[in-house]
Amino acid sequence: MNDMTSSQARGRLFTRPETPREISITDRHVGLLKNLARLRLSSSAQLAILDGGSAQKVERALLALWENGYIERPTAQAATRRVEPGSRSLVYGLSRKGAGYLRRHGFDVSRPLLDGIDKQNVAGWRFIAHSVGVANFFVQLQLAIRQRPDLQLLERADILDDAPKALQRVKLDARIPIGGSYRRCAVIPDGLFGLRFLAEGEESYFMYEKDRGEMPVTRYRNQYGTYFAKKMATYLEASRQQKHVSEFGIPNFRVLVETTTMERIGQMIDAQRELTDGRGSNIFLFVDEQTLAQSDPLSVAWISGKRDTVKITD
Repeated sequence: MNDMTSSQARGRLFTRPETPREISITDRHVGLLKNLARLRLSSSAQLAILDGGSAQKVERALLALWENGYIERPTAQAATRRVEPGSRSLVYGLSRKGAGYLRRHGFDVSRPLLDGIDKQNVAGWRFIAHSVGVANFFVQLQLAIRQRPDLQLLERADILDDAPKALQRVKLDARIPIGGSYRRCAVIPDGLFGLRFLAEGEESYFMYEKDRGEMPVTRYRNQYGTYFAKKMATYLEASRQQKHVSEFGIPNFRVLVETTTMERIGQMIDAQRELTDGRGSNIFLFVDEQTLAQSDPLSVAWISGKRDTVKITD
């Protein structure tokens, strides 16, 4: 396929037809819309896994939803499809029409999600790749939960519905020492969820960070820039101040960090040990992408900030 033909094919992928195919909304369509509301951006392959049915039928359902304006195909993914050979799953996000349909039929779509719809439509490919990576973790989590009748997944919406005050987004802030003075910093995790242990009636809560290895672990040249140790320091101080209780009404939380390599995990553990005067902290649990891909979030052995191996169901 020459460059002009390839460009025309990509254009067809991201330009809706003037006359869309007829659509009669089915349970499958509604399920796809709900999953996109939960995941924000997701590939057709991820959505097919959650659906559990034929991948071809899911792709046809997504095509009908897209042609009729219920979902979007962020155009920035065209850049990735251009530079990376081979077939790739298309990435979808909810549109305002799709969100409106869910709201009219009793499924709550939060204001932050509606605001995010406009942002994802003009998002760059880095944001799309990061969002799909986050979605992959939560797809794995949902599949693992289906095999555990002793556990119930508490989603972000469930947790925020019970928060002490109305919240627009999940955010923790704290004043931390940087360069000899204190500065107020904030962290916005990539995900928030809980696990309810049905037999015991107990609950554990987790914030999830997807680290793609693109930011320094410790400060580099500019101490005011973004680096991962600053995130960890903010989490530690927010936990010490019980911000999770006052903000979200949850009694505990741990931070799950999925990163690129075991070497980077070692650097992160060293950094948080320095933040804690060598003690380390069990608030952080780390796993590399390859190890997680061979297991699932419930079964995998996470490495704690004290270098212990634990499961999040322990």
